[in-house]
Amino acid sequence: MSEKKLSLEEETLRRSPALKSTPEGDVLEVVHDIQEDDIQDVRTDLEKMDDDDFYARFSPMRKKLIVLIVSLSCFLSPLSSMSFLPAVSIIADEFNTTGTMINVTNAVYNLMMGLSTLIISPMGSIYGKRNTFIVCLTLFLITTLLTGLSRNLPMFFVFRALAALFGTPPFSVGSSTLGDIYKPTERGNALGLSLLGSQLGPALGPVIGGLVVTYTSWRVIFWIQVGLTAVDLALAIMFLPETSRVTELTLKRRRTGKKEWWVSYNPLRVLINVFRYPTLTLAGIVSMSMHFNMFSLLTPIRYVVDPRFNLTEPVYGGLFYLAPGFGYVIGAVFGGRFADYHVKKYMQIRGRRVPEDRLRSMIVAMGIVLPVTVMIYGWCLEKEKGGIAVPVIMLFLGGVAQTVCYPSINTYCVDSMPQLRGDAIAGNYCVRFIAAAVSSASCLPELNALGVGWMCTISALFLFAGFGSSLTLIRFGERMRLGKSAAGDAKTG
Repeated sequence: MSEKKLSLEEETLRRSPALKSTPEGDVLEVVHDIQEDDIQDVRTDLEKMDDDDFYARFSPMRKKLIVLIVSLSCFLSPLSSMSFLPAVSIIADEFNTTGTMINVTNAVYNLMMGLSTLIISPMGSIYGKRNTFIVCLTLFLITTLLTGLSRNLPMFFVFRALAALFGTPPFSVGSSTLGDIYKPTERGNALGLSLLGSQLGPALGPVIGGLVVTYTSWRVIFWIQVGLTAVDLALAIMFLPETSRVTELTLKRRRTGKKEWWVSYNPLRVLINVFRYPTLTLAGIVSMSMHFNMFSLLTPIRYVVDPRFNLTEPVYGGLFYLAPGFGYVIGAVFGGRFADYHVKKYMQIRGRRVPEDRLRSMIVAMGIVLPVTVMIYGWCLEKEKGGIAVPVIMLFLGGVAQTVCYPSINTYCVDSMPQLRGDAIAGNYCVRFIAAAVSSASCLPELNALGVGWMCTISALFLFAGFGSSLTLIRFGERMRLGKSAAGDAKTG
């Protein structure tokens, strides 16, 4: 490497155990001989990042435009995942198959979203976030267009799976991009606003799909997605900058002195890091429990509320998705600010920033509001009590609580492991999409076998498991995280 002074990011990369691997991509072992001086070094790095002038490169207006681009990108893939639900029976009739088989495509879609974080999301760290963002949006547009043009079930399966593969990287790459332009004390609000897209997609998708199939062809659902993707792609090309301090490709070129074009990497490194670092494992459990709950509620809404309230048109059942949708909007707007408030509050108490402190903002939402609203929703429908008002209110309150939690856990992944860069948040998205795939595939059989009351009770138990993981992070996370990071530095430094 050249003799010029390393930037903070380059120094972090140099010290990172996650990016120091064998030529074959195998992650090196980590030792557990932790020294207090090592832990203090990591704390000093965090303090330097808080005061880094790197975050002042863009004007406030430019930053808001970047948030808009990321939020719209995060809206597209969940919209595709959920908007076709009201059209399931119509698509099944056209392709001479069953509604269950069409629902399987949604489970496959979520599974491919998880795999995408392993295969494609690391490209943001290697080749640059802007390049990865634009290429993925372009391929998502093409595959969504081909999904709408599908003439048989195999075409529909293949192109929906490919759309999921290319539509998912903006989640992790976008979160990492916002982490590049906002200080840690401002990051929660920015990530909260970007979450508007990812949360509104599942909520508004069925409403849009219901309106479309009521008045026109189901294929129009995908034409709408193509149009929105084209707008987002144009905005990204014109206004999305490269925010990385340095890419792995650039580091390799500096190290070898050659014009390299390829950096070998282990596609499993994202998932390995989730299980390698206990704090990321616990954060993954938190996200998995919330995503499992989310898809357990949203996927079967029409199968639950239509017969309960004698709704005959897809558009009427689709309106029930507006309740959690409005909750998501309110939670996303205030959740990030609430998390940032906790960070600043405990900075004054401690005299330093501890990433785990932002998780305190989700204690009430995840420990009380989410599981309680889920169980009230399920058992009121099961026992036919409370009319329409109770399930609508519970869906709304649950939506608020969920998006109060997500900005905290997303920002925690970005803040707590800066040496992993985008890999930390990519791993979290991977496991939550896997949970969504399991939930999408199992919720209808579970509903038929147990009823909506017990189905929601099981979902609430998962939420309590996630809540326990969040409490563990709040209480022990700093020592677990800094100890692991220091141990990695001791081994690879």
